[in-house]
Amino acid sequence: MNWPVIIIIGIAAFLFIGFLVYRNSKDKTELENKLKQDYRKPRDDEGDAEIEEAIKCIS
Repeated sequence: MNWPVIIIIGIAAFLFIGFLVYRNSKDKTELENKLKQDYRKPRDDEGDAEIEEAIKCIS
């Protein structure tokens, strides 16, 4: 076979696999950050007390 063609195809395959691994890790990081921001945060006990007091004052 033609060795230069095989070498070029091999290098292209390694570069493509490297690109896929890089893109996958970048997408994973973006997804983790999105999930962290979308996660519902627990309520503060003090914050709830203030809201309850405000409701009592209004009533």
